[in-house]
Amino acid sequence: MTDVRPSQLMRDLGVVQHGAGILAEPAHAFDLPAERDEAEGITDELFAAMERIGQVHLFAQDVGIAAPQIGTGPWT
Repeated sequence: MTDVRPSQLMRDLGVVQHGAGILAEPAHAFDLPAERDEAEGITDELFAAMERIGQVHLFAQDVGIAAPQIGTGPWT
């Protein structure tokens, strides 16, 4: 059996890796309450990503993740 690198495992879970252009894109704060639906959708995506990560990593309870790391966010 071939060992899977942690970075590949995270990539397989939908986590964008170091060096990806999206991680350098400027983001903006949500204009609430006008963008409430978008903010809630991204929050749901973040929780879903943490759920996926938690299924394979014991350390998931100590992990933080940002919207760009899962390929989403409020862009300028």
